[in-house]
Amino acid sequence: MYPAGHFLLAAVPLTVYTVAQWRRLPSGPMVLLLLVATQLPDVIDKPLAWTFAILPSGRMLAHSLVVSLPLLTGVVLLAARWGYVRYAVVFSAGYLSHIAGDFYPILRLGTEYYFFPNLFWPLLAANPDRTPSFAAHSPDSLLSLAVPMAVFGLAVSYSLVTLYRRDNRFPAGVPPR
Repeated sequence: MYPAGHFLLAAVPLTVYTVAQWRRLPSGPMVLLLLVATQLPDVIDKPLAWTFAILPSGRMLAHSLVVSLPLLTGVVLLAARWGYVRYAVVFSAGYLSHIAGDFYPILRLGTEYYFFPNLFWPLLAANPDRTPSFAAHSPDSLLSLAVPMAVFGLAVSYSLVTLYRRDNRFPAGVPPR
C-alpha cells in the first residue's frame, strides 16, 4: 500500500468519529500525529531492509505485532501518566491501521499469505521480500499518481466546504449560500 493509502485508511475513520462525536474536524496536531503514525512502520522497516540490508524484509520488525503491541501499550501507559491518552490512542490506531493495511490479504488467504509469518516475528521466521528495493515498489511514472491525487484533492475540498457550510464557519472571503 502506498503512503497516501495508509494515511487515508486511518484518517477517514478518525474524521468520521471526530465529526460524529464533536461536530468538528480533527485538530491539526492530531492529523499530524496520525500522519506520522501511519508511515512509521515503513520508515523503520524499509530502509533497514532495502537500503542497509539489516533485515530480510521491509515488513518485519516494525510490522510485527509481537514487537508493536508491547511498545504501543507502553506509549499509551506513558501518555496516560501525562494526560495525553487521546493522542496516544490516535497514534496507536494509526500505527495498527498501517499493519492492517499491509496484511489485509490474511483475511482471504489466512496462513497461506506469504508475509503471514512476518506479522509474528520473532516467534515465526520472517519471509524475505521478493522485490527488495524502493525502485521496485514505486509507480512507473509520477503521472500515474496524478489522477488519484486529483480525485482525492477534489473529494477532500468538497467535504471541507460541505462541513463549513453546514456549521456556518467560513474562512475570510468564502460566503455562505
